[in-house]
Amino acid sequence: MCPAVPPPPGRSRVGFSLVELLVVIAIMALLVALLLPAVHSAREAARRIGCANNLKQIATALLIHECQQGCFPPAAVVSDKAACDSCFDPWGEARRTGTAAIIGKQGTSWLLELLPYLEQTGVFNAWNRQTNVLGNAALAQTDIAGFYCPTRRSGIRIGRGDHLNLPDASWRGGGTDYGGCYGRLDGFVNDTAERHRFCDMSASTLTPRTATPTAPRVGHQSGLLDGVFAATRRRPASSISDGQTHVIVIGELQRLRPLPGAANAAAYNRTSYDGWAAGGVATLFDVATDPGRGNPGGMNNEFFESPGSDHPGGALFAMADGSVHFISEFIDAKDNGAMFPLLGSIRDGRVTLLEEAVD
Repeated sequence: MCPAVPPPPGRSRVGFSLVELLVVIAIMALLVALLLPAVHSAREAARRIGCANNLKQIATALLIHECQQGCFPPAAVVSDKAACDSCFDPWGEARRTGTAAIIGKQGTSWLLELLPYLEQTGVFNAWNRQTNVLGNAALAQTDIAGFYCPTRRSGIRIGRGDHLNLPDASWRGGGTDYGGCYGRLDGFVNDTAERHRFCDMSASTLTPRTATPTAPRVGHQSGLLDGVFAATRRRPASSISDGQTHVIVIGELQRLRPLPGAANAAAYNRTSYDGWAAGGVATLFDVATDPGRGNPGGMNNEFFESPGSDHPGGALFAMADGSVHFISEFIDAKDNGAMFPLLGSIRDGRVTLLEEAVD
C-alpha cells in the first residue's frame, strides 16, 4: 500500500467544507420556499382564467338560446310533482328505473338544452327524449371539459366520492361544477325522503323563515325572490327588471360529501348531487340567507343549496349580460336583504352595485 502523499506546499484542498455545504443547502431551501407560493399562485391564476372562460362560454350559450328562442331554458324538464305547488322531483325522475316508470319522464337540466351552442350537437341530437337521464346513461356520462372547474378537478374523482353524487354510483363521468341561479328563496326541500325536490312555491311559503329588520318575510309567489331559472318555466330576458348587469345567472357549485359519522339531516344537507344532465340541485343553487331552514347564506358554507368553489377567497359568477366576475366570499350576506342575495333575484326592485361586490 502506497503511503498518503500530502498536497504540495502552498496549495489548498479543492471542495466545500461541511459548513459551506450546509449554508448552500439552506440558501437553496429558502429560495424554494420563496418560489413555491409564487408558482402556486401563478398556476391558480391560470386555472381561474380557465374557469372564468368556462362560465363565459356557458353564459354566452344562454344568451344565444334566449335570443333564438325568446327565453332562457327551464331549470328542469320534469313532470313528477308532490301534492303542493311546484314541488317537482327532478332527481327522482332522472333516476327512475323500469320501462313503464320512465316512459315520457326526463328529469333533465337546463345544461342539456345548451349543448348545441357549446359544440356538443352530437350528444344533444342523440339524446332520447322519451326516457329519463338514467335511460340516456351513456350520453349523460359524457365528460364535457368546459363543465369542470380546472382548480377543482378535470373529471370524476373516485377517491373523493364524486361518483356517489351522480345519478348512478357506477358512473365515471358527466359531472359539472357550474349551476344556474334559482334566486334568493328556499329552493329545495331538506327532508331526506324528498330527495331535494323543489320547494313549495305557494303563497304560504315565506323566506326567510325568521324576518330581520332589513329582510322581511316574503311569499314565494310574489316574484320578489325569483332568479333567472324557474323549476319548469321559461323566462325571457325582459323579465329581469333589475337589469341584466346586476343579476347573477350562473356560478360555481359546492360539491359536498357528508362528514364521516354524520347522520340524518345533518348528513343530507351536506350532500351535493352532481351531473350536468340532471335537473334540480345538481345543476342549480340559490343565494338565500335563511338560517331558520339551515341555510347560513353566502358561499362555501357547506350547505347544499348554496354556491361555492375551490378558488381561494370566493367564487366566479356570470351575470345575465354575459359578464363574468370573481365575487369575494366576504360579500355581505348577513340576511336575505343583503347584497349577495339581492344579486340573485331578478325583480326585487333593489338594484345592487356589482362594483362593491367584486374582488
